[in-house]
Amino acid sequence: MSENIILVQALAELAYSIALADGELEEKEKKAFNEIIESELGKSAWSAKNRFAILEERISPNIEQSYKFAMFAIKTNKKDFTSDLKRKYINVIERVASSVEGLRKEERDLIKRFRKDIDLI
Repeated sequence: MSENIILVQALAELAYSIALADGELEEKEKKAFNEIIESELGKSAWSAKNRFAILEERISPNIEQSYKFAMFAIKTNKKDFTSDLKRKYINVIERVASSVEGLRKEERDLIKRFRKDIDLI
């Protein structure tokens, strides 16, 4: 499956912001992201993995910056944001958030915000 590369990178941004929501990016979350994204996107996963690594190593955006980038990408590419891709986004972010010590309040709040925001698109 070949996804819109901007939306794949936006998913990485969103997962990154979810992973940071509790205050830090843990090694288990990075590992979980790589495994989860591979299972969800297959061949398209390379772009998300690359974006996630760049965010961590070079850019280090805050949660709100990452979230806003992801939402902007979704809005500007909404024709490619299918219900299947929406399901994958939610599945990835929930699994990443739950990968370390379960789902924390900050993560749950950001996921709830995302669900609400994409319903408005």
